[in-house]
Amino acid sequence: MRQEYTKKDYERVLSMELTESALIEKKMQAAYHMIRTDGRNRKNVRRRKSLRGLITGMSAAAAALALIVAVCEANPALAAKLPFIGNVFRTVGEDSGYAGDFEEDAVHLVQTDEVQEGGETESPYVQTDNGITFTVSECNYESMAMYLAVGIESEEGFSEELRTFARYGSYKKAPEEEMYQSYSILYMDSTSTADFSASGKGIYEGDPAAGTNSPYHIEGKFVDDHTFAGIIRVDLMNMSVLDETEGWKAIENAELPDKFIYTLRVTELYADPEKGERLSGNWDFTLDVALNHEHTVRKELHETNEEGVGIGTVTKTAYELYADLVLPEGKSEADYVVAVCDAEGKPLDSQAEYAEIYSVYDRDVSKVYVYVVDYFTYMEECKGNNYRNLPEKAVYQTEVVF
Repeated sequence: MRQEYTKKDYERVLSMELTESALIEKKMQAAYHMIRTDGRNRKNVRRRKSLRGLITGMSAAAAALALIVAVCEANPALAAKLPFIGNVFRTVGEDSGYAGDFEEDAVHLVQTDEVQEGGETESPYVQTDNGITFTVSECNYESMAMYLAVGIESEEGFSEELRTFARYGSYKKAPEEEMYQSYSILYMDSTSTADFSASGKGIYEGDPAAGTNSPYHIEGKFVDDHTFAGIIRVDLMNMSVLDETEGWKAIENAELPDKFIYTLRVTELYADPEKGERLSGNWDFTLDVALNHEHTVRKELHETNEEGVGIGTVTKTAYELYADLVLPEGKSEADYVVAVCDAEGKPLDSQAEYAEIYSVYDRDVSKVYVYVVDYFTYMEECKGNNYRNLPEKAVYQTEVVF
């Protein structure tokens, strides 16, 4: 498989302190000689003359590329690992159910220069157990959700059955792949902690056994039989903490502290939630979170119809949009759907496990149209290509300009 490296990958390798190596020295001297002589060869004088300006302008880049080749030839383990260090968001690309240029504001947790001889690293964000290396290499700390870029490497390799089910949701490949999603899903058993105690807001304990949410799947792709690259979305919209006087108390997203400590503990990985192969281990990561509010805009509406149904707040980040449903006492959120269309009147796609958190990636959301529709009316008359019926069928609607 052809490896692709970014400019940042090259820069990190060039900043490494390399151990003495005769092979590296030989390769470097050959590279420097090629650059100094401008690749002189009497048979190529005419071709060199037409490319003289280009070669002169790219000599530094040529030196960098030559050094990369030298380093990677001398250390194959590093060459294999390099594309995934600080580059998972880019590697996954559109092979995920989460849309967004997450690499633009990413915090890099694992640096290339942390990789030791033999491909090992001392980073706490790279952990190996039972032959499975789990890496959290990048994070994007947006205000409504955190996105974690992960790489999972298996020494023995992932079985064909696991890879097939992760891709198709069954143990048989689809006869027509275009009928299925373009990405694979690995599920995980996890617990998590969001420690807000430094700001006096308590601690959120994410534990499915206790009825609270913790991330349970990774969306991405198998780069090869041994390597899975993907994205974990950590929801920040539905958290509650135990208050000594009030009991369990929900924390509104707008009330989350800018900085807190987040811990994710993963104990099992699998493709089939019902049965099949399970990969067990203990992978435990602690992150110092600093939320990025730069792209967050909140519009306070607090408007309803005569029955008390409406929208409170509409929140937009660089990647997502969420409209907060307002209902009178006695009404259930399950009885309504909040649908959102972009400035062109086309419906936004869901971004997360919560259907009404919408993706804004590559869409014009300078203005959006928000509709609240009775659940059964939406499913029967407004879903999918019937979205044009939304203005007529909505029990409440509004226009929001950002």
